[in-house]
Amino acid sequence: MKRLLCAALFAAAAFSSAFAQANLQPLVVVKLNGHETISLKDLKDSVETYQSQAGKQFTVEEKKELLESLIDQKLIVQAAKKEGIVFSDSQIDQYYLANMSQMIGRQVSEKEFADIVRQQTGKTVDEFLVSQVRMNVAQYKAYLRNQLTAQQYVMTKKQAEINAVQPSDKEIRDFYELNKSKLVWNDMVHMFLVSVKKGTDVSAAKAKIEKMISDYSSGKLSIDSMRDAARDPAAAGYVAGDLMVEKTEQYANSLGVTYERVLQIFEEPLNKASSLKETDADYQFYILLEKYNAKMLGISDIIQPGTTLTVYEYIKGNLANQMKSVALVKAVQDISNELNVPANVERKKTGAELDKLLNW
Repeated sequence: MKRLLCAALFAAAAFSSAFAQANLQPLVVVKLNGHETISLKDLKDSVETYQSQAGKQFTVEEKKELLESLIDQKLIVQAAKKEGIVFSDSQIDQYYLANMSQMIGRQVSEKEFADIVRQQTGKTVDEFLVSQVRMNVAQYKAYLRNQLTAQQYVMTKKQAEINAVQPSDKEIRDFYELNKSKLVWNDMVHMFLVSVKKGTDVSAAKAKIEKMISDYSSGKLSIDSMRDAARDPAAAGYVAGDLMVEKTEQYANSLGVTYERVLQIFEEPLNKASSLKETDADYQFYILLEKYNAKMLGISDIIQPGTTLTVYEYIKGNLANQMKSVALVKAVQDISNELNVPANVERKKTGAELDKLLNW
């Protein structure tokens, strides 16, 4: 019995070892600047990630396309490094934090992000990222480094061409005609909002904001003076700024208040300080400066009250960005085609042999 068990364990170990070796076999060696191998495992990891995002199983041809993308990325990164394009660890850390902050919806530190992930998912950041993108923090930062390096290289080579792309007057006007029913103002109000954090002395915070309300109402304090002081919140002891409030349920939800509360705001008079408002973290008051009725926007109208950007310029900017994105993709492909030659890429598996390996 022991002999049979040992034999079974030995066979299982041998099978596992053979499977691991099969996964580690090289598909391609990229050697423009050094030698980087893309193994079958590397491709499988990428396929699993993108399949998860796409919500479908990839065909052999789609796996080949992804393999070509991995080759192109390594070629461009190697070419960039060959020309001295590098990013410091601190730059990558900043870019990583910007990505994480965008995910949360506000600026956070690495510790704050870790705390939020733990509270909401019960996972460490490494575990969370692996579940989302199959990379831990170190691997994700390495991925970001490669992305930034490749982008910088492409822009260095093709920036003039990409920046030269601009929509024509006809394209802008045609876009407006097709989308003008969506280019509208909702009912809006321009308010000036003041907030004093409660901090450790709640009574002092309340007394401070009550005095501000009183001083504004009596004419001793102006909106301009509050704006100026709020440029240095630490010295002023409060934060303040202008805010456009829309009369929509969606906007009410984004503020964390009921739609009925938003409707009440629109009924209040202009240039009068509101009553004192209290939240868990601060005391607030606001002043309504102007109200705007809903309207369909003409092509020469400003896109939002208080700005100088017209609908025409807004459409031009958006179309230009879309066209530049297309131009950037083409630039990446053009550069990849120039670099993807036998001298720089050694393909270990091709034809039917490659198809067989990708048929999983």
